[in-house]
Order: sequence, then structure tokens, then C-alpha cells
Amino acid sequence: MNTAEWDQMMMAFCDVAKMMAKYRDELLAQGFSRDEALRLVVEYQKQALGPKK
Repeated sequence: MNTAEWDQMMMAFCDVAKMMAKYRDELLAQGFSRDEALRLVVEYQKQALGPKK
């Protein structure tokens, strides 16, 4: 993997992290507890980014 590919991959991770933070914030705004919101964010990440069956 060259430097440009590495930089592109890291930027994609940054974008995903920002999206997950917005999702967490929205869950908190809707009244979920912090623990519930984090659990839902983790489950979403598992579903979206996990291995496909």
C-alpha cells in the first residue's frame, strides 16, 4: 500500500468516526442514555462494517 492509499484509507476512517459521533449525539438527543447510545453505535458498526455472511 502506498502513502496515497494509506492517507485515503485514514480519511475514510475519519469520516466513519464523524458519522458515528453524529449518530451517537442524535440518540442522546432523543433521550437514550449514554450507555444505550454507545451500545447502539457499536451494534450499528458491527452490522455495517463486519464480515458479510
